[in-house]
Amino acid sequence: MRLYKINEIKVEKDLLSAISLSNYVVIRGGVHVYKPKEESHKGEYHVHDHPEVFIGIKGEAVMIVNGRKYRFSGGDIIVIETGEEHHVVADESNPITLVWLDVRKNGEGNSN
Repeated sequence: MRLYKINEIKVEKDLLSAISLSNYVVIRGGVHVYKPKEESHKGEYHVHDHPEVFIGIKGEAVMIVNGRKYRFSGGDIIVIETGEEHHVVADESNPITLVWLDVRKNGEGNSN
C-alpha cells in the first residue's frame, strides 16, 4: 500500500506515472459515494491480481489493508498493490466519495 497526497505529487505526464505506475493503463473504474459507515466487500476476502488506485474526492474513511487501518480522506491517493487484501470503511459523519481505478501493465488482459 502506498499513500500520496494529491497536492504533493508532481504530475508531468499523467497520474499513473506520478504514482510509479508508468507502464500501467486503466482497464476500468468508477466513482463510489459511500453511505455513513458503509464497508466495501464486507465479510469477503478481497484481493486482486493487479494494483488498484483509490482517489479520495471528499469525505473521510479508513482503508484497511492486510488488517492494518489507514486514514483516507479527500485529496489522498492510495495504491493497493497486487495481492493486498483491502476494504474501505466510510466515516460515520463525513462519508467518503472516491474514484477507484483497476490498472494493469500495458498489454495485459482484462481478467479479475
